[in-house]
Amino acid sequence: MGVYDMNAFYEWGTTGLERGLATSYNGSSGYYPVQLQVFEVCAWVTARSGIPFFTIFKLANLLFDIGSFLLLVALLNRRQANPAYALFYWLHPWFLAVFSLGYVDFQFTFFVLLCIWFLRGERTRDYLLASIPLGIAFLMKPQTQILVVAAFFYAIFHFLRRCDPRPFALLAGPILLFVAYDALFVMSLPYAAAQILPKSYLIVADTKPLTAQMTNIWSPIGYLVKEPGEPIWTVRDQIHVLPYLPAKYVAPFVVLTLIGVHIWRVADRVRSLRATSLKIFGFAALAVPLFMTSAHENHLFLGTVLLVLFMADYRRWSTTVAAQILLLVQFLHIYSLYGEHPSWLAQFFRPARSDEWEVVYAVISLASFWFIAKPLWSRVNSPSAIT
Repeated sequence: MGVYDMNAFYEWGTTGLERGLATSYNGSSGYYPVQLQVFEVCAWVTARSGIPFFTIFKLANLLFDIGSFLLLVALLNRRQANPAYALFYWLHPWFLAVFSLGYVDFQFTFFVLLCIWFLRGERTRDYLLASIPLGIAFLMKPQTQILVVAAFFYAIFHFLRRCDPRPFALLAGPILLFVAYDALFVMSLPYAAAQILPKSYLIVADTKPLTAQMTNIWSPIGYLVKEPGEPIWTVRDQIHVLPYLPAKYVAPFVVLTLIGVHIWRVADRVRSLRATSLKIFGFAALAVPLFMTSAHENHLFLGTVLLVLFMADYRRWSTTVAAQILLLVQFLHIYSLYGEHPSWLAQFFRPARSDEWEVVYAVISLASFWFIAKPLWSRVNSPSAIT
């Protein structure tokens, strides 16, 4: 069937149909208005067709999955890279496992790829067009927030160097859609409803687990400080890794600094976001789940999709091997957590579901990221256009 989250997706969709989006939205689910409206559509189809809800929800994923695959092929062709690289996305066990478990990351990922596809030129019109799918993704899941921040960083650095304000147009979609939904809530509910949507974005920073089963830099730290017999995810992000500074504040400072310095270096040599969108979005999508607190096991999904394009651009053995190891480790981890079919394979991987293995996977993932990030961090462009 899928992960337990699928039951929540169906419940949220049904509640939204019965009470309306504005009334049912409380901002605490970690899913934003556009994503909840997709759940409503799926719940409506389920009610009208009588087909089991998990089938309908996975069919919705499949539609976005096919769209993402076609966009990857189109992007690879536009960069004069081998389109067969898209088969990594279509056939790799990591992506198949995420699909079989019912995660909805395929949906906002489609819109991120569509944003990159629309970045075809340097005209304001190109940035405005690309901002529409970016805005839709921004109103779906928190993982897109860092892409909007990265686009903002790039626009500032580009303006400071070249006095060119056009990249700021990429922020139009996220801002206008956010304001539109906030206005919808205000018109549907009393004045206090104006706070619901902004709070749902800020609540991401509330106290949460140090790591929510994502194999990242916090896994070894959580393993060392956890209570005997307790799992790593019981450690809260309030632990102090520096005097008077809990991890929940250290992590975003480190991540934003890394991404900011990375974009500054890239923007120094590249004159357009069209030519460097993969470097900027790819680095951000990989860095956040690997270095932020409270990351979940599926939060690396967008980064791994962009990794398919990256492998096609940087055809060096160290990068390719590191990328394949990262994908394999993520598959082994998520399958050991939730895999059920085929049963013999699930039983084979079940012993790997332990804190010790999570630490091992985390160390391997971070080492892989190092080799992947080296060319991303470099000021030297890839052989093909990164668009």
